[in-house]
Amino acid sequence: MRIQKVEIKKEIKSKILYQHKVRFSEIRGSILSENKFVRKTKDKRYVAIAKEQRYITIIFEMEKNIAEIITAYPSSKWQIDLYKRRKK
Repeated sequence: MRIQKVEIKKEIKSKILYQHKVRFSEIRGSILSENKFVRKTKDKRYVAIAKEQRYITIIFEMEKNIAEIITAYPSSKWQIDLYKRRKK
């Protein structure tokens, strides 16, 4: 999967920042990084678990190499464990 651009709606960006304390710069850096585990979910969405400064989980949709962020939040313990198992 090749992601060239990351987009997010203004209201979603605000919600993620205030509810989950995750900045857009952190999301962007994580999703463009090689240090991520991505899996396809239902409804043409993807989930990425990434580690840059900390572990975060990102839900997004892809269209023409553009990732549209749906939500992002700090990863739970089971998500971190999944990331560690898959990245070995």
